[in-house]
Amino acid sequence: MLHRAATLLGCGLAIGVAACATKEPDAASGTSAVSVAPPPIMRPATPDNSACPRDGTWKPCALEDRISKAGMVAKVLDSVRVPFLKAPGVRYRIGKEARMVVFFLPDSAAGVKAIDGLDPLRLTPRGDSLGAWPAPPREVIRSANLIAVLFDVNATQAERVRLAITAGAPLTNPALMLAPTDTQTVRKLPPMSAK
Repeated sequence: MLHRAATLLGCGLAIGVAACATKEPDAASGTSAVSVAPPPIMRPATPDNSACPRDGTWKPCALEDRISKAGMVAKVLDSVRVPFLKAPGVRYRIGKEARMVVFFLPDSAAGVKAIDGLDPLRLTPRGDSLGAWPAPPREVIRSANLIAVLFDVNATQAERVRLAITAGAPLTNPALMLAPTDTQTVRKLPPMSAK
């Protein structure tokens, strides 16, 4: 029985490989040549990858992975500096025309402090009618240590980016989490009773 299952699995793999190959006529000899499908495209480093640290904060690799999983492509264009934020921003192109500037701060407290006193809709100093942006922002999104400013996005793109970011910062790697110390106590909940 085990031998038959292995044989069927082997046949299935052979059929899959044959289905991916196509015969194309060879112009020089008049015969058919077999071509194989191109290799898959590599995705950016993801939170599952050791190249993208999983410490509970936003990193460019985690954001790019989240945007990719939302069905869009975020391509890095360049870096940007604005006078009222200390951290440099990373400018992305989303799709064909949409733009997003993202600021990665050390932690969520720095994120709160960075936007304190700024207009929450335009991410400019309050009362600033000109601003440092080339166009009025469509939306400003903050999540933990990340601040994103969206430009030239349509409603669908804005919603997808907002949902991808506001789902929360990337999870911490469980191996990095520390066990409770003597000063921390683990409280156990009392058992529930059915009513």
